[in-house]
Amino acid sequence: MQIDDASLVPYVRSLGLLPPGRRLEVEPAGDGNINYVRRIRAEGDGSVVLKHARPTLERFPEYEAPTERLLFEHAYGEVVQEVAPEEADVLPRVLHFDAEARALVLEDLGDAPRLEEELLAGRAPEAALARIGRFLGRVHSATRARAIDLEQRFQNLGMRELHGEHIFTFPFEPNEFPIPTEVRHEARQLLEPSLRERIRELRKLYYESRQALVHADVQPANILLVNGAPKLLDAEIAHVGDPAFDVGTVLAHLHLHLARRSNDPALRRAERSLLEEYRAGGGREKDLGRAYGYAAVEMLRRTIGAARVRAVEDPSAAVAALRHAASLLGR
Repeated sequence: MQIDDASLVPYVRSLGLLPPGRRLEVEPAGDGNINYVRRIRAEGDGSVVLKHARPTLERFPEYEAPTERLLFEHAYGEVVQEVAPEEADVLPRVLHFDAEARALVLEDLGDAPRLEEELLAGRAPEAALARIGRFLGRVHSATRARAIDLEQRFQNLGMRELHGEHIFTFPFEPNEFPIPTEVRHEARQLLEPSLRERIRELRKLYYESRQALVHADVQPANILLVNGAPKLLDAEIAHVGDPAFDVGTVLAHLHLHLARRSNDPALRRAERSLLEEYRAGGGREKDLGRAYGYAAVEMLRRTIGAARVRAVEDPSAAVAALRHAASLLGR
């Protein structure tokens, strides 16, 4: 079933989630990079958000992507509810799931800011990052013993590969990404053979690890702050893999800002709280070394890959991020 702006309203009406007889208004919700995502408002009262998986990515239609990704996002929430119910409120509440239509209807979290926006504004919400750390620690620790069984449920190979190649491969091969000349030159100078070998090692771990259930896209753009509390979105890439990858993704985006503001005590406190609560939730200390390696590669791909972030729009910030990432990768 293909859902679009024309068919969306009758589809949502049929679900009975909004007051009957009200006029419904439709608007885009979020960035809509991967899925068709719309907010549906009932005149006077009530709103929901619908996600629909199409065969190509919404923002990058040149990339095909399996529509089963929405099944894995829903399954991730089900597993979290089962193994760590005390942490399930970190995920948005599901109101309806239609596996055949590849549609997921979620609570509307309104205009809550994203963690990415807070970091760009020079703020580092320590409590929110601590909660994300505890959430990841609990989910990773609670799914380790079940990893073999869960792997059969999370055969999300298409999305895992699409994501993995954009992180570990494409940024380091000849490409036509719109990167400033001085940034591209700095990357060539920094990425000596030993660092490229380390990237290849981490790529192998990303694909071969089968240790715990991972969200696989814990970036600040996917974390809403609702009255200061985090809501983690978009688990389309969820799979059984390396738990250090989840932690590394969060760390990367803190370190993109630490590259420019290394003496910012708020960022340092937020990093400590994230890791302390990850350990308190059951996350393993020995995974954190790999997490910093993954963080370095995520920083690199966000600076010289296809999905650059606003934190490195200025070439001087991008160069600082590259140098910082190289130091993490070589440690």
